[in-house]
Amino acid sequence: MTSLFGPAVLFGLPLVVAGGLLMAALVLGVRRSRTITFDEGRYPGLAALRRATLRARYLGIAVGGVAIVVVASFGRYGQGLFLAPAAAGAAVIIAVMIGQRLTYTRARTAGIAGLERREAGDYLPRRLAMTAAGVLLVLAAVGAWTTVVATADESGLARAFTQSCTTLVWDGQTQSEQAEVHASGPFPGSYYTAGMAAGVLAVLALAFVGVVATTRRPRNGADPELVRVDDALRRQTVEGIVGTLGLVAAATLAGMSYLSAVAVGAAACTTAYGLGSWALAAIAFVALTLALRFSVIVLVPSDGSGSRS
Repeated sequence: MTSLFGPAVLFGLPLVVAGGLLMAALVLGVRRSRTITFDEGRYPGLAALRRATLRARYLGIAVGGVAIVVVASFGRYGQGLFLAPAAAGAAVIIAVMIGQRLTYTRARTAGIAGLERREAGDYLPRRLAMTAAGVLLVLAAVGAWTTVVATADESGLARAFTQSCTTLVWDGQTQSEQAEVHASGPFPGSYYTAGMAAGVLAVLALAFVGVVATTRRPRNGADPELVRVDDALRRQTVEGIVGTLGLVAAATLAGMSYLSAVAVGAAACTTAYGLGSWALAAIAFVALTLALRFSVIVLVPSDGSGSRS
């Protein structure tokens, strides 16, 4: 009788799952691939603002890609890998903010103004923001747990997971219990999570500043068509910022949860440890799926209509 988990399943299943995720990302990207349309001849400033906004985003993505490679090489034992997503996210958001700052006058007309009261909630994609917030909360919970339970490894760094197991030993006459301690790693203890937390908090602060700056950017509020197009550009920009924050959180959570699942399951001697390892693996898979969705949102800007991402 052949095993249910033979080589074909062990190697084929991940490929099928990866293919399914990539197909879903492709479909989402095609659905989102729409541009903001308006009379560019009448509003050349808005056309320039749209081009500058997109160029800044893609420049930030390119710089972020370089930042991942550079930052990932920092530190010992892969310490930089936990900070790399935050470095890339910070590069994208900073680039977007600079692009907005350099071209913010393009939506203004000298001597013309309109009284408006704009709030961040007017442009914030609520479902996307709630998803990103949920991922951040799970990341904080998993990171806090791994930091607390981690132990020092042979190098004295908090990057190991220790399990105390009790086994029954038969000496030929009597049966007795014997305690054994199993250590496995690498495990995301404070050696990894300290820098990770600082990086994620920095990206969160940048995202907040970016959303506020985009909301408050001045414009000619007396022209209804200009307001319509400018609102779409703001929603597009804010969505990109929130998507970047979500991507940083989801990518970090996926890596942390996967590493934790491997370390916990490496020497699982109780059902609780085994179930915990599978739970962490499930979190890693969900986080990876969300990271793929967030990456599509960052790479393929919407038309700013406020429709569902």
